[in-house]
Amino acid sequence: MRRTFILFGVVLYFAAAGCAPLPQTTFSRVDGRALDPKQLSTDQAMCRGEIKDNLSTGNQTTIWGPTEDAIAVYTGCMAQHGYKVAK
Repeated sequence: MRRTFILFGVVLYFAAAGCAPLPQTTFSRVDGRALDPKQLSTDQAMCRGEIKDNLSTGNQTTIWGPTEDAIAVYTGCMAQHGYKVAK
């Protein structure tokens, strides 16, 4: 019975770590054009995929949220798509 609780805790820990969202970041277009919400959503989804493609599972998130490497991959990908972090 005790092993079941420990196993459940470990599974829950890894599931929660994998679900940590990226920080809420507001982007603007580098070229000054207005944002197209549909295109922004598509680009954000693609860049979240880049994190999974370019980083090992252990380097994507921690229990506190995404790693610095994951944030760097995400913002770099968004920059390649013509976005910058709005101030």
